[in-house]
Amino acid sequence: MECNEFLYSLFLFIDNEIKDEGRVQSIELHFQHCPPCLTEMEREREILVQMKELLVKECQEAAPENLNDRIAQQTALLASQMYSPTQTITEYRRTETTINGETHIEIETSHEIRREFPLS
Repeated sequence: MECNEFLYSLFLFIDNEIKDEGRVQSIELHFQHCPPCLTEMEREREILVQMKELLVKECQEAAPENLNDRIAQQTALLASQMYSPTQTITEYRRTETTINGETHIEIETSHEIRREFPLS
């Protein structure tokens, strides 16, 4: 793994967001052979920890009481919209051409999918 490939994945690695175990292992192997990248990862991880600690200290504002209810209502609305009835319209078009006694038939098919999303 080249350093530029590693740096591209650095923040995903720090946040444990890489699901491919082989990729994680290749990054860890890269650390063993590249002290500058290891140093960069440790520095970025420390900065991330400091930022999270600052946010926890400074952002202690209480959420509005009705926030959970609003989130639940909006989630339910989105779920109902996702599972609303779907209409599939299939259209067939047939063109038949006869030239000098030779007939050519061309059939075209098109599909249209319609789903209603209420605006409420």
